[in-house]
Amino acid sequence: MRVLVVSEDVTERLRAVSAMALHIDDPIEVVEASSGDEARRLLAGDAAFDVLVVDGDLQPRGGFALLYELRSRAELTGSTPPPSVVLASREQDRWLARWAGANDVVFKPVDPFALADRVVGVRTETLAPYGDAASTREQVAAATRRHG
Repeated sequence: MRVLVVSEDVTERLRAVSAMALHIDDPIEVVEASSGDEARRLLAGDAAFDVLVVDGDLQPRGGFALLYELRSRAELTGSTPPPSVVLASREQDRWLARWAGANDVVFKPVDPFALADRVVGVRTETLAPYGDAASTREQVAAATRRHG
């Protein structure tokens, strides 16, 4: 199982990596990205990931926006993005996580056992409810007309 952990905060990345190391039943290979741009490059390459773990506090646009973008692009191309877990700071972030299409939320400070269990759990889930591909295409077309 391959997991991509995306966070600018080295402490959050270390907590997530440590959490994955605790899961002995199913070995987890963790790849770290320290920015949204690095995550996009990794996801656009040949590397396949089973689950994304994204820090909601990612800068400058936030981990929620990164997930939303990845889901939108995948729908437009007919591909399927990996399921995801958001590391959130506030209870109110649950709404943003649903909007972004995250499968689950783990609150900071991260409980390593809970994170490892949730990552393994979402691996086999279908994607979280999200806008349909037609509405996404319509939104992109409208934005392109305005800015293109």
